[in-house]
Amino acid sequence: MSPHAPPLVSVLMLTHNHAPYLQKAIASVQAQTWTHWELLIGEDASTDTTALIASAAVASHPARIQVLSSPEGALGFHRNFARLLARASGEYVAFLEGDDWWLEPTKLERQMSLLDADPSLAFCGARTRVVDERQAPTAASTPPEIGPPPGTSRLSFEQLIDSYGFHFSSVLMRREVVELPSWIFEQYCLDRPLYLLAASHGDAAVLDQVVSAYRLHDSGVWGPLSPLQKARRSRALFRCFRRYFPVRHRRRFRIALSHILWSYLADALCQGQRREALAILAMGVAAAPGLRLRRQPRITLGALRRSLIPPAARLPCR
Repeated sequence: MSPHAPPLVSVLMLTHNHAPYLQKAIASVQAQTWTHWELLIGEDASTDTTALIASAAVASHPARIQVLSSPEGALGFHRNFARLLARASGEYVAFLEGDDWWLEPTKLERQMSLLDADPSLAFCGARTRVVDERQAPTAASTPPEIGPPPGTSRLSFEQLIDSYGFHFSSVLMRREVVELPSWIFEQYCLDRPLYLLAASHGDAAVLDQVVSAYRLHDSGVWGPLSPLQKARRSRALFRCFRRYFPVRHRRRFRIALSHILWSYLADALCQGQRREALAILAMGVAAAPGLRLRRQPRITLGALRRSLIPPAARLPCR
């Protein structure tokens, strides 16, 4: 790259059995007004035509698109991501799974502008539209968007503990703040640990608009899990956070986990899974003892009461 060339953005696209969706994801990268990008596609041993679609994209733009395949079998999300990151040439990295897509053609350009204006910022995120294509949604309620409330301009490390700040598809990071410590490969997810590791170097800028779409579908990895499975994986993740991040944040991590577990409790109740609801309730109270009973007694006792009432006697979820 010449000294006067604009910074390169490496777009890391992880895909596995995304044949119905991949072309739309690729096209949304090609539509970006920031044209100095490379697209690295991690095709992880798909059994459908995903590999053919990815190869066709390379044929149309061989200088800008590469495909890394898995001929010896699927690597899994984390290892697939790691090999893409190792191959990335850009000063910045963006993320997009093969079943999601970018809605805003100026996404990269606007995020680059925010980061360029303030070197203290480690990364930038935005809001994401949730597109629920499942035949039978299992959550008590699916939010229409993921991201900070409108009007938010930046998020600190502490604020990123409190909530799931951004969907992965909305994020652009400086390459130098993307870390993959060994413990991250043991977690069920990658995005939230990456945000906190990056925020250890600086705040996150917020592009105050919807820039991407997150597709919920029946063949997804996270959606089909039961509320109790999600709760257990979240508990393991936050235990790891408490171990590897500074001690002063431990209480905040416990409270954040409690809020997450309560959302899964609501899902379990909606699905009529009383035993799972009781197990999640116990996990939530253990995560932050007394928090719910002290601050929101009606929610806690009401959840317990509903979990013990036979399904036929309960009102349906809305």
